[in-house]
Order: sequence, then C-alpha cells, then structure tokens
Amino acid sequence: MDSSSPLASLPEISVGPGPAPLPDRVNAEPAIIKGLSYTESKWTIGMAFLLWFPVGSVVGLALRHFPVAVLIIATGPIATVWLTAGYLATMKRNRPDHYYVQLLKRRAARLGLIRSHFVTHAGAWDLGRTLEPPRVAKRRNPLC
Repeated sequence: MDSSSPLASLPEISVGPGPAPLPDRVNAEPAIIKGLSYTESKWTIGMAFLLWFPVGSVVGLALRHFPVAVLIIATGPIATVWLTAGYLATMKRNRPDHYYVQLLKRRAARLGLIRSHFVTHAGAWDLGRTLEPPRVAKRRNPLC
C-alpha cells in the first residue's frame, strides 16, 4: 500500500519507560468556566443568583408578567458570571494562585473591615522598645 494513502498503517506508539508528559499546575484546580476554577465558579454563580433573583422578582411583579421574571432570573446570572470571569481572568493573568483573594483581603483591611495579617507598614523599622541612653556622670566644677 502507498505510504501517502489514508489507509496506510500508523506508526506504533511506544508506552515504555520514556519521559511522561507533565501537566502544568498539578495541584491547582482546573479552569472550567472561562478561566474560573470550580470553587470560583460556585461562588460567582451563587452570588449572581443572590443578586438577580430579587431583581427579577421585583421586575416581574411590577410588570405582572411571570415570564419576564424567569427570563431575568435565568439570563442575569449567566451574563454576570461571563463578565465576572473575564474580569477575574485579567486580574489573575501572570500572577500567583489566589492573588486576587489576597488583594481583596488587603483592600478590606485598608478600609478597616477586617484585621490585616500582612505587613502593611511603610517606614522605618524599630525593635519595638526604647533603649535608654547611657548615663554619663555629671562632672563637678572644682571651683565651687
């Protein structure tokens, strides 16, 4: 059979003791929704439903049209998750894992919402105690 034929036999793949391919980021959660991991997706979807359920309910009741409420409750979280995932992808790009979590904690500490566990002091460092200067004996005036 001609080697250029699509029916030509494929070369055998070796499964021997050769080097195995190593995946990137073995201990990190895989991205499932536009760069969001499972945990991030779960939180984003939950927060989006908490935001859009009351909005859709109020609009549906105000218009007295139930399908509008269902439409808003269904499409609002999808759009929110899509836009949030894009924003978080730009925030996480070329940064270490969980960078944005530490960034949000620093911002909350700066606003006084939580206590900071990071070193946020800018300035001179000291020992945390004062050292008294050495005592010098007073010299007596011999003329007195």
